[in-house]
This record gives sequence, structure tokens and C-alpha cells, in this order.
Amino acid sequence: MTLMKQDNASQRAVALIHEAVDVLQRAGNAPDSPVNAFLPARLRREFRRTAARLRQNRAQPRYRNLHTSEELADIYERTVQRDEILEQALRDFKRITRDLGRVLEENDPEVGKTIETLIREAKRSAEEHGPGSEAARRYRQLQLLAWLGQQYHSHKRRQRSPVPRRVPLAPDPSVERRNQMTAAELLASPPSSGEAVIAIPPDGNDSGRGRIFLRIGTGEGSWIGSFERGHASVSTIFMMPDGKHLFVSAEGAGYVIDAKSRTLVEEIGTEITGVMRDDPMTLFFVNHNDRCLEAFGKSGRLWKTDTIGSGGFRRMAITADAIVGEARHPSRPGWARFSVKLATGEVWAEL
Repeated sequence: MTLMKQDNASQRAVALIHEAVDVLQRAGNAPDSPVNAFLPARLRREFRRTAARLRQNRAQPRYRNLHTSEELADIYERTVQRDEILEQALRDFKRITRDLGRVLEENDPEVGKTIETLIREAKRSAEEHGPGSEAARRYRQLQLLAWLGQQYHSHKRRQRSPVPRRVPLAPDPSVERRNQMTAAELLASPPSSGEAVIAIPPDGNDSGRGRIFLRIGTGEGSWIGSFERGHASVSTIFMMPDGKHLFVSAEGAGYVIDAKSRTLVEEIGTEITGVMRDDPMTLFFVNHNDRCLEAFGKSGRLWKTDTIGSGGFRRMAITADAIVGEARHPSRPGWARFSVKLATGEVWAEL
């Protein structure tokens, strides 16, 4: 092989490696989605149509405690976008690695040396710029590409199909499991099919406020609960931060339920007007009648505030270290700002 052919082969290999890394990064930048399944083209079209109907209020989520119409439409659209990006990336990656394989099969030692130099330089740049840098990310993609190459050559030597590896399509597969456990539907009446109904609190221990019926969960893992109602209009269900307990609000009556045994752990009030969670889902907050807040973490109950204001919260949000909002002023018309420290429950208010 002439020197010019050697140079061309090395340049071609480097160009293909960079192109492959770009494809891997494009796939890595695909939108996140809690849908842990790759959608073929037919289902993507169906997801698009459903998202449009949700945004036009011509369809409603089945499980409204999990998502609003806008949130569900956004999930459908992100899922479609993610899978279109992954599908195109897979086609591009197969083409690039096929071309790269042809170059490498020539066993040109100069190509091997060029690739080794490329990898050493990528490692040096990653160490220089730090673990969160773009250089570090490209080095990780180079390592992945090298691993895929080793698997390819190993497979060729064995001449048998490798066991397929399941590639997670969502950043946290537990999201799907949590949604399946907490999806809830309000039933107009007890089921007529003779299906078992779990009374919470047990029959004979209630106070006569009447009950509502909720089907909780999906598929074979679903169950029906009969919950004594409270004195507000909020009915919802969430997984608590420890992943072991469910929180149910039945028209304002709050219950902590053991998710596995479906038994009542404790009752936490009858005037619940809302709940909040932080993005990592490590903190869960219960709003008691727009007067006080109660917090739960992975270890259980964290704190409960005294009364804030005279009844009425608005413009509430969770920041890095506090819940902030406005409460009705107890001695004059209008609203006053307040904040509650996430770590301690300490309240500051302009009252």
C-alpha cells in the first residue's frame, strides 16, 4: 500500500469515528420520556393524533391524577420525537460502522496507530476539562464505540448471534412502574362484578361522612378502595418518596396506605386542598385547607407547620431550599409573602 493510500485510510477511519460519535451523541440528546417502549411508525402516528386531540380538549387523560391533558400531550410528543431520533440514529450508526468495518478489515497498522492516537488525545482532553465536559462525554462515546467494535469482532469469530441487550428508553424505568401503581379512577358506585373492595378505614371505624370508590393501579395489579370522604373536593393519589406508601386524598380525607399490603397506615386530616412534589420526587407536601403544610421524605414525615395566614394560599412554588408563596394576611385585606425551609419546616412570613 502506498503512503497516500495509508494516509487516506487513516483519515477515512478518523472521519467515520467522529461521525459515529456524533450519532451516539445525537441519540443521547433525544428527549426524555417515561414511555419505556420503542414505538413503531404506526404507533407514532397514533400518539401524534392523540396529542393533538388532548391539546384541543377533544380527549381527556384516563388517569387525571397522573397528568393533565397538556402534560400527557407533551409526553406523547416527546416520545414520538425520541423514537424518530433513535430510529434515524440507528440507521446512520449501522451505515457508519459498516463502512468503518471495511476500513479496519484491511488491517493497516497505520490506521491502528492513528486510532490509538485519537483515543489517547480524547482521554487527555477529557481529563483536562473534567468529568462534566463535552470532551469527557465524547471520550465516553469513543469507549462505547470501541466496546461495540470488540463485540462485533468477537461475534464474527464465534459466528453466532449474541443475546440481545435491553436498552432502556427512559431515564428512570421506575417511573412507569410508579405510574402503573398509582393510576386512579373515580368510580360512580361499587363494582357489580363481585370484585373485592378494601374499606379504608375499615367498616365500623368511620365517622359516617360517606365514602367514595377508587380503582387504583392498572391491569392485574389494580384494586378497588372504599375511602371515607373528607371536607374538601380534592381526590387524588400519589406514590410517596419512600416508594413503599401511597398517599390518597378522598375528597379531602388524607390516608397513607401501605402499597404492598393495601392497608391503612395513618389518617392525616380531612381538609386537604392540594399536594406538591419536588422534581426528584424526594419530597412530598400536603396542603391542609390552605392554612398549613406538611412534608414527607424518604424516611417518612419530616415536619408540619403551624397555621400560616388566615386561610388561603396562592402562587406557591418549590425552590432549591424552600416552598415560597403568598398567604392571606390575618389582620388586613390582601396577601403576604411567606417561605418554608425544606430542611426544617421553619416558616418566614410578612405577617
